[in-house]
Amino acid sequence: MARTQKYGIKFPIKMETKKTLLDLNTTRADEVKSQLIHLIFTPEGEKLRDPLFGTNLIKYLFNTNDSTTWDDVVFEVKEKVKKFIPNCEVEEVTTNVIGDDNEGLEVKIRYSVREKDGSTHYYELTQRI
Repeated sequence: MARTQKYGIKFPIKMETKKTLLDLNTTRADEVKSQLIHLIFTPEGEKLRDPLFGTNLIKYLFNTNDSTTWDDVVFEVKEKVKKFIPNCEVEEVTTNVIGDDNEGLEVKIRYSVREKDGSTHYYELTQRI
């Protein structure tokens, strides 16, 4: 019987299977997506043994909605991904204000994943805040 390769805990954390306590990623692409979500939504300084892990995106929450703020957000995301997820490269980050009263934000991150065989695959992660 062939064993399925597992690539770490799936994020956001769910407990859908009965065989393991937590769901695990079964592909490298899923692993990178989980790592990306985990990195972006963890405030810097919150991880006990690695205080530099995470982002400071929460500090931009009440900044003005202008190109300078969004340039800072894009720069921070790209730098943190480069440091903490070495087999992932952020290609593009776009932001769109959503809602009738501009109360929401949609962030799209286009990224590439380098596989163990040297090939590169492209993905997109969309998150509404």
